[in-house]
Amino acid sequence: MPRRVPSLERALSGPARDRISGWRRPVRVVLNAQGPGKPDQAALDRERARLPLPGPRTVVFLGCASGAGQTVTALMTGRMLAVLRGIPVAFLDLSQEPGPLTGHAGAAPVATVAGLLAGSPPEGVLAAAGRQGARLDVITSGAYPGPAAPPHGPGAQGHVRDYGRLAGLIGQAYPMTMVDPGAAEVTHVLGIADQVVLVTSAGADAARSLALTQEWLRANHHDGLAARAVTLVNGVDRQNLSGAGQAEAVARGHCRAIVRIPWDAALAAGTARMGSLHPRTRHAYGALAGVLVAGLAAAPAVRKAAR
Repeated sequence: MPRRVPSLERALSGPARDRISGWRRPVRVVLNAQGPGKPDQAALDRERARLPLPGPRTVVFLGCASGAGQTVTALMTGRMLAVLRGIPVAFLDLSQEPGPLTGHAGAAPVATVAGLLAGSPPEGVLAAAGRQGARLDVITSGAYPGPAAPPHGPGAQGHVRDYGRLAGLIGQAYPMTMVDPGAAEVTHVLGIADQVVLVTSAGADAARSLALTQEWLRANHHDGLAARAVTLVNGVDRQNLSGAGQAEAVARGHCRAIVRIPWDAALAAGTARMGSLHPRTRHAYGALAGVLVAGLAAAPAVRKAAR
């Protein structure tokens, strides 16, 4: 018989020593309808998402396979955290995927990585440092602006990989940063991660791709990040419950939390706007925000050295 996963309530209200130890117990967020006499789970999620953090925090999203929904998950999580906490959140786009990101984010990028590292923060970032407000600001990988270094040459790559300094610069203006890395950046960007979200789809191959990602993290000396990771199963519906369950069985005992995101027509169409989502999906992202912030509040900050 499969081991029963502790409920979200039990895990979050357990002994203080369990909470301080890094949230190593697995949590499964189950989306149930609100019933008479039941606690208002959405309100509890909002409270957790607003827990104070002592400094800027960086969350890295890793898709376990192509098409798992890494980018849209990072965008929606950033939007939800911005709204619930009333803060500007940075979305650091390092995916280098073809197609306009601004169509998903709904706003033009405020800065590029190369521009920030060149020492001249754009007006958008300077404005963010001087004012508050719930919004998601996009920072793209961009190209190195100097005439001596071509956009894709060694000089540009060296600047782009200075992630420790980059995290420090972004952290001066944004309390939270969501990172959407490309394959070439994953090894480097994990060095600045306070939290990792492992994103897998609820398909037949979900369990295998998740297991391979976990194995890669451990083989590359990221055991701590893997143990504290939040596993997110995307696009769950009646047709793929078996695949979702198999992925959760792989995650159980090897991560801090498991969150299901239900299938949503708006997300499937590539729309990353909170108002277009089904209420169940918004509730799921609220639960994810609460789990993330609660874990970040309990864990020490990562020393973000240059990589």
